[in-house]
Amino acid sequence: MSDVFLGVIAAAVVVMAAIQVAAVVFAARVARRLDRIVERLEHDIQPVLLSLQSVAADAARATAAAAAQIDRASAWLDGLKAILSTLGSVKPSAETRRKGVDEDDALFIG
Repeated sequence: MSDVFLGVIAAAVVVMAAIQVAAVVFAARVARRLDRIVERLEHDIQPVLLSLQSVAADAARATAAAAAQIDRASAWLDGLKAILSTLGSVKPSAETRRKGVDEDDALFIG
């Protein structure tokens, strides 16, 4: 009877070893497959990343150009404000005002 138990134990050990070998082979296949998938994904994503980098560079250039345009427009408006404030601060003298009234009297028809 002990020989039968030893035979059953030996058979169980052989079955367990076979299952472990099959599990290791299966894990190795899965690892290789995952490695191929990752390589393919990297290969497929690389052009997309390059495109995104190009878009980001274009956006940076557009932003810089817009900032330069805003600075130029601001400088132009500041100059215009200075001119307008200078023109607004000039008041006609009393003599100029009288001269304008005298000229208007000559145009009066009545």
